[in-house]
This record gives sequence, C-alpha cells and structure tokens, in this order.
Amino acid sequence: MEAHALPGHLIIGSDSHTPHAGAIGCVAFGVGTTAIFNSWLTKDVRIRVPASVLVRINGQKPPGITAKDFMLQVLRYPYVKDGHAIGKLVEYAGEAVEALSVDERATMTNMAAEVGAFTGIVRPDERVVEYLARERGLTPEKVRPLLEGLSSDHDAQWETVIEFDAAQLEPMVALPGDPGNGVFISELGGPVQVDIAYAGSCTAGKKSDMDMYAAVFRDALEQGRRVHPDVKCYVQCGSQEVKRYCEEMGYLEIFQAVGAVFIEPSCGACINAGPGVSYDRSTVTISAINRNFPGRSGPGQLYLASPYTTAASAIAGRIAAWEPGLVPTR
Repeated sequence: MEAHALPGHLIIGSDSHTPHAGAIGCVAFGVGTTAIFNSWLTKDVRIRVPASVLVRINGQKPPGITAKDFMLQVLRYPYVKDGHAIGKLVEYAGEAVEALSVDERATMTNMAAEVGAFTGIVRPDERVVEYLARERGLTPEKVRPLLEGLSSDHDAQWETVIEFDAAQLEPMVALPGDPGNGVFISELGGPVQVDIAYAGSCTAGKKSDMDMYAAVFRDALEQGRRVHPDVKCYVQCGSQEVKRYCEEMGYLEIFQAVGAVFIEPSCGACINAGPGVSYDRSTVTISAINRNFPGRSGPGQLYLASPYTTAASAIAGRIAAWEPGLVPTR
C-alpha cells in the first residue's frame, strides 16, 4: 500500500494479512506459494467468488477508541467467533469507519485474517485520494477516476450484517488464547500486571500507530513518568518508511526518553521472533499485534489491545486505558 496498490487493484500475496490493501479499495487476499508461482506464469489465480458480509459501524467513536477496538468488538460477535465469516468477503462501512484515517482502516482490513475472511475492504473515498497524494505523490486528478464504480450496489445482498454504535464502545482487550476473547477493560475484574508491552507488527506498526504511541509517551514524560520498571517495552515499525516518519517527527527520541526499546522494522514478536516474545508461561504481555493464539508470541499470556492501551499499560505496569492528557497511575 505504501508503494504499489491503487484503488480497484486485485492483489494476491503469500501472507494472510494481504487484505491490508483493502483500506484503499483493493480486493487483496492471501494465497499459497503454489498459487503465487502459478500466477507469475499465467497471470491468473482461480477463486470462487465468496458471499459477502457487511460490518456497519455507526455513530462517532469516543476519544481513545481506535480501529483495533472496533475489530476486537467485531471478533467477539458470535457470527464471527463461531466461524461463520470464514472465507467471506467483509466490507466495513458506516459513519465511524468513514471517519477513520486510511491507516486505521488498514487495521480493520488487515485483521480480516483474524475474522477468517477471504478479504476485507472499505469503499475508497476522498480520504484515499488525500492519502495517495500525501504518501505517493499522486495527483487527485489521477486518483479520483479510479474510484468510480468502487462501491456496493444499492440493492446488494449480504449473507449477514453486523452493526453496532461506536459511541457505545470502551477500550478493549482480547483475553489470552484467541482474538475473539474481547472484553472491555472495565470488565477485567481487577488489575492485570504486565511484564512486556509490544507496540508493533503490520497491524500496529503504521504511521498513525506511531502517532498513538508517541502521544501516550509524550503525556507520560510531561508528567515525569516513564515505562514502569517491571515492564519491558518494545516499539517496532512496520517498514523503513514508517521509521523515517518517526525520525522526522522526533518519535525515536520520545521512545528512548520514556524507556522503550526501538526495534528495526521487521516481522517480530507476532511471529514468535525477536524482542517482545514471552519467556515463560507466567509472563503477561500486552500487545498491539493481531492475534494471540497459544504459543503465537511465546509461551506466556498474551492480551491484545490498541496502540493507546498498549502504551498506557507500559507506563502503568498493568493493563490500563488511556485518556488524552491523563496517563494511568501505577
């Protein structure tokens, strides 16, 4: 999406999170290595057109609520958690989705993999035009014609519709074992002490994610706070382009000052590799990655959360939500 994808493209990749590019209106999906090889020779990939599911998120989200919270809410819906969305095309729509940045929309299309979907997509709009102009230097005059026809028919038939009000959401986490184990932080029932906070991955290593980590850590520094002494905190960008953005914004200095360790861009703890992986069964990790299946990121207990919650928990030493200007106490 940083360099190649355009609205209307059909994209295949050998990674389950290829649907990332659905954030700008691509039909992007993962396939096996044999299908990739065959596509190089034939320029074709054989698929059966899947049924479609609509996820409509209405209303205006409260401050501190992110696309990750949207997805943790979607993933705990019985239709999704019971496997009925497997292999389906999921379209994300509604006022709250339209208000998201392209990076945040990419969190949702990326996590179509956790839904079990064939792919995820958001109807491209002026935010996509602005994104491609800013990030890729493409003129609006070149991009707008690409958006024509890239919307669902007014009489489209959906296998099911999942609908909720963003205004009713609170910061969420997914309990260890499955991304569908979502609960509001207020429902945890007591403090959950944290050993590791991992801020990164393809889902949560984008520019907007770095903005969120930096916002929390900047608040902490202004209040004389740093990463809790009992917590190891790691920040990892999703690409070299995002790292350059962090350098330009002064984020690397913020991360260092607050006591977080910056890791070079790569796949990391989300594939059980490198810093951020838990070291024994009792280790508790709060992480902004996309999945927390047993053993996915070490043998410990892995809670999924938004970038805001991950950073706030690193400061507090326990799972905690963040409110702008207010860093949770230890």
